[in-house]
Amino acid sequence: MVKKRISIAYILSFFVLHLLAQSSPVVIPSLPVIKPNIPTTPNNNIYNLYPNSQTITPQNYQQDAATITNVQQRNAAIQREVSEHQQMLGEIQRQTDIQMLLKGGFPSLAHNEGTANYYNAFDEINSMLKGDTPLNIGRAIFLIENAYYDNAIDYNEYRSSIKSSVDFCNQIMEDEKLDKNDNLTKNMMLFRYMSDTLETRDKTTKKKLFHYPVKYNLDDYDSHISFDSHFVTTLMRTGKGQCESMPLYYLTLAEEMGAEAYWSFSPRHSFVKIQDDKNNWYNVELTCQGILSDTHYMNNGFIKAEAIQNGLYLEPMEKKKAIAELLTHLMRGYYQKYGYDDFILKCADIVMQYSPNSVRALMFKADYETQLTLTLAHLLQAPKPDIMKEMLPEAYTHFEQMQALYKQMDDLGYEELPNDLYARWLDHIAKEKAKADKLPSIFLKIRKE
Repeated sequence: MVKKRISIAYILSFFVLHLLAQSSPVVIPSLPVIKPNIPTTPNNNIYNLYPNSQTITPQNYQQDAATITNVQQRNAAIQREVSEHQQMLGEIQRQTDIQMLLKGGFPSLAHNEGTANYYNAFDEINSMLKGDTPLNIGRAIFLIENAYYDNAIDYNEYRSSIKSSVDFCNQIMEDEKLDKNDNLTKNMMLFRYMSDTLETRDKTTKKKLFHYPVKYNLDDYDSHISFDSHFVTTLMRTGKGQCESMPLYYLTLAEEMGAEAYWSFSPRHSFVKIQDDKNNWYNVELTCQGILSDTHYMNNGFIKAEAIQNGLYLEPMEKKKAIAELLTHLMRGYYQKYGYDDFILKCADIVMQYSPNSVRALMFKADYETQLTLTLAHLLQAPKPDIMKEMLPEAYTHFEQMQALYKQMDDLGYEELPNDLYARWLDHIAKEKAKADKLPSIFLKIRKE
């Protein structure tokens, strides 16, 4: 049994006062004054107008006052009874909430409108991971973003746009007589498509076709204005992207073209890794339209050696692992629209099944336990962990799980990149891009048909 009780009456009264304070003042319309037409009577005795009325005497007044007092006392007793009943109901609800949270975590939100879209997206992506359906990054991205839009995206139009972009790239390679079977050439073409202004002619109409580079979304690179600014479909619609949508769009096009390219991470950042014929790795940095080496990220990206050793950063993710990691995007959209429930944990567990050291999945699990611990602490009125442990040890276990998850991230070498360092990093890659423009391109040696 909990040792401290919450004053429900106080909370209710505070809530009512708060509502009254927030509400708009009520304007009572003025009423016309009605003047009674009182006939003139002998002695002008008003009581003569009402022959059935009782003459007020001191004795009657005392009786009426006693009656009023009795009514007030009865009303006060009823109010106390109602208040005590409300307190009892509040305490029952509080105890019920505590037991519910301890037994099953946050209640399921699956009954909310739109959540079925997320469950359906999860099922299809999970079927890819299990090998029941082919792995498809472009399809996985569509499922995730379409769930957020409540199935408002037409998949045929989405596929048509991707195919049209790849056809444009293939046409450029034909025009320039480049080897369309060479992986480095295909990646070169995709890099140019993302970063250059290109021109070709329609085979049928002979009209000129132009494509302009994708711009970096400096106004909303971290989705603080619009949640969907990091979506691939937003990039396809607006021509602007950032370090999530740019690499994923590149990988979607590479998948359609049959080019090998890989998703990779650094703190608060992602990019594309490609390999040349001599097995040398290069980082396609689409945010600054340059090619950077791992050294640049290690020296300027706030990366610990442990993070490299544990595969958190700079690792080229194979396709199945990348699609599993995309489930963190599904989790993010679900949380944005509905909040925390067991769907978040369900997704996180699948991610970590294929990517055990996924920092993004660990973050979601740690934050889930943090929110659960804080909710329990509020219900228990336990301001400190040791008080929670004394009051209800079962609740304290969630605090311990939260600590264990954060320690796991620390042991992997994860460390949050401060905002000022991230701003410096963006400035750094822009400067590196300027330097890279003066160096020989890795794409110069290409085979022709």
